[in-house]
Amino acid sequence: MVRHKAIKATLDVGKATEWNDDHISDFSSKLDLECDFVNQTIATFWSTAQTSGGTAPNLTFLDHHALCILDTGATTNNISSMRYMLEGSAGNITYVDDAPVINMAVGMTAFHTSDEVFEFGLIKSDTAAAFTANQNGAYFRVDDNKLYAVTGTGAAETATDVTPVGGVPEWAVYRVELGSSNAKFYIDDMETPVRTETATLPTGDLTLKFSAKSQNNVDSTMYVDACGLERNRYQG
Repeated sequence: MVRHKAIKATLDVGKATEWNDDHISDFSSKLDLECDFVNQTIATFWSTAQTSGGTAPNLTFLDHHALCILDTGATTNNISSMRYMLEGSAGNITYVDDAPVINMAVGMTAFHTSDEVFEFGLIKSDTAAAFTANQNGAYFRVDDNKLYAVTGTGAAETATDVTPVGGVPEWAVYRVELGSSNAKFYIDDMETPVRTETATLPTGDLTLKFSAKSQNNVDSTMYVDACGLERNRYQG
């Protein structure tokens, strides 16, 4: 693909410097990743090594179609977690300069109404464990029965309550658009962000991550119906 920055009128004279800057061959302007959990072995694409006590994420058939279930079991602090892999090992797959966009169809149907129980979105792969404080990423969190949009640098974070009217959705489509100057968060309505965050933006490499945690001996259950990542490189 050849990108053009300068547009000249007929007979208008251009400069050599404009030509060099204007004609850029961009062979990787957009890369896509899609996962719908149909005929896809979890272990092939996802690392579940950060699962602790809970059941490792696995495929299930619910409401007439296949999806992935993260089930903690009913013991406090059990975690079920999965990170998208690179070359068969837990690893990062994108960066803020890729202008990554992630879409996720997620259901959260059972959880205790106090403390952290879910987090999902773009998170640095080598974070010590799920639910570690100040994670490097841009993601959603459910804590104390509220839904938060979170950005973190690894040293500090900003969490904003974006709970819809009616409470944490049982099922919704979530979207995070991450750029160098802000992170935009969406819930179902893909035109109007529920939050545009400019503080504590992630600075490191990132991957897709989904995690559930039990609290007060109550099971936490997350269903991931599908997820997709776009990396819109060289968008400026």
